[in-house]
Amino acid sequence: MLDVRKLLLLREVEARGSIAGAAQALNYTRSAVSQHLSALEAETGVPLLDRTNGKATLTAVGRLLVRHGEDILSQLETAESELLEFSGQVYGDLRVGMPFHEGPALLVPVLAGLRRDHPNLRITLHDVRRSEARQAVRLNQLDLVVASRYDQIPEPDVPGLTEEPVAGDRVRLAVPPGHPLAERGASGTAVPLADFARDPWIYDEGSALGRLTLHACHGAGFAPDAVAETDDMQAVLGLVSHGWGVALVPDLVPDRPGFPVVRVTPAALTLTRHVTLVARTGTLACPSIAAVLTAVRSLVTPHPPAAADPPRRPAAAAAAAAADPH
Repeated sequence: MLDVRKLLLLREVEARGSIAGAAQALNYTRSAVSQHLSALEAETGVPLLDRTNGKATLTAVGRLLVRHGEDILSQLETAESELLEFSGQVYGDLRVGMPFHEGPALLVPVLAGLRRDHPNLRITLHDVRRSEARQAVRLNQLDLVVASRYDQIPEPDVPGLTEEPVAGDRVRLAVPPGHPLAERGASGTAVPLADFARDPWIYDEGSALGRLTLHACHGAGFAPDAVAETDDMQAVLGLVSHGWGVALVPDLVPDRPGFPVVRVTPAALTLTRHVTLVARTGTLACPSIAAVLTAVRSLVTPHPPAAADPPRRPAAAAAAAAADPH
């Protein structure tokens, strides 16, 4: 019978891209990981790693075994979660990842209410890049994360994960108040994206929002001139406010105090973001995970606003404001 711990090591090598990366992530020595994987190859009778190019990459059979391993690990996690469900109590440690520039407004009111209702539940928050969010849950570094999807930029499916809708918003162009087209944007007039072809742009090509920027600009007939690369939205808004460039920014990203910008709706172009809460499928019956998902479902209207509508407040934040008498 295959050793589940060795399957876990193989998955880590596939996710990290090397034996050394897997060893570092799991706090093992490199030689220990290599020995366990050699033993797994001996058990299966087939090569799982290709070592001919100076570094270990998975063979086709190795990738096949990882896919089966994902199912096995998910089933084991489901069994553990259902055993915990019998207790009827919400307790333990829950690790939640979110981008701190907007995550608190979206989800913290829900989590704060759960912490008050369940004093034995310890929730820790972790700042996480959106590009790394799903893998962090898949590899059990976090239990839940806030992630994003864009209609125009397909995201590859990550095995073993379930995504719960949290909110939807438009993506518009942030420009400095002194920009020649700022007045039109402030009046609610939509402006063709091509009108910003000569502007310097701020985006991170490695992020989903950066890829959306490239997609939208190329569709408008130009390649954006990148003068700053970052996916920190508060840094983006600060740079835009100072006139360093323009940038696409989702509506639910709050304005940065002291750094005014004008948000302009692109004409004839609807850019939509879907914010989700990601969990491992095997943990859905875990009382702490189930409590968060139930609370989110009861508060959230995930449909994005129409292009002509003003941006909505996240349902979680609106509920928190309604509960505050001040």
